[in-house]
Amino acid sequence: MNLRSFWERGGFKVLAVARLSSCSYSMVLYVLNCFVAGIEEIVSSTGELSILLGVPERHVKLAIEELSESNILSITKKHEKTLVIRMLLDPEKWKNLRSTPERNKRMLGDAKNLHSLIPQKEIKRKSKPRKVSLSGEDALVFPKKNETKNYKSNKENLRNKESIDKIISIFSNFQKNEIDIKKEENFAALLLENHSVDQIISLIQFFSKEIPSLSMLAGAWFHYLNKYREEMAEVDDLNAFRKKHEGFDEKIRTLASFELKRIQRERKAITADEELLLHILMRHEQPRKQLYWALKAKDKYPSLIGFLDQAKASVELN
Repeated sequence: MNLRSFWERGGFKVLAVARLSSCSYSMVLYVLNCFVAGIEEIVSSTGELSILLGVPERHVKLAIEELSESNILSITKKHEKTLVIRMLLDPEKWKNLRSTPERNKRMLGDAKNLHSLIPQKEIKRKSKPRKVSLSGEDALVFPKKNETKNYKSNKENLRNKESIDKIISIFSNFQKNEIDIKKEENFAALLLENHSVDQIISLIQFFSKEIPSLSMLAGAWFHYLNKYREEMAEVDDLNAFRKKHEGFDEKIRTLASFELKRIQRERKAITADEELLLHILMRHEQPRKQLYWALKAKDKYPSLIGFLDQAKASVELN
């Protein structure tokens, strides 16, 4: 049964009055949205779904149990934590749906017999149904997969295939366990519909330990993108801070070099400790730190007191 048949058979109406938990409704909408995007089967885990839906993992487990018992979703375990989820689009096969409202909750219509809401006559299809396409903004998690293979040029197809292969190659390098190549390719294609390959790869590399599958990246794209921007802003601030202090270090080296040349030119007498200090400030990796300690003991360098005060003022040293 396709999505149109599901709608004609009253599937959405049955869902509307079924009084499922809020997490169960979120799960159903998520799976339906994936179905619209061309993904009929989802391979995921309760932990991954928890992040995608923004709810605690225990709520996801309860929703899975409820939807599985109601026969709305077909859920099977592939490995220890991996789930294979598929939507059963025939509302006549759903069962154990709550037919009475919970206490203090308003009843949404007469739901004593939910299956009575399913039309018994098949609705005649229009001869020329209007096609509606969804934009990325209209979709909850995934944009509608545009079927453009018929008119895409061979060059575009080749470039898209190369981008998918590049994403899969980089993503697989960070995975310790074997990945489902076909599944990851599908999600890589979905990501490429709305984002550039360079941006996708940047997030994969930056969050290599946090992204176990491309489906998680696709579902929580803006979460990872905002986090990436925040952390990169901190890195930029740190780089700016480091460059500023590198400039100060270079300034101290230059001042020390000029001071030593001036003393030599004027043949001014200085102590061995004073000459050693100037050489240290000229060659040390962290001359600003050395200047700080020299200022603490500047009584040892009477001939350099003026120089030390000048250097301190020029590099904003407290």
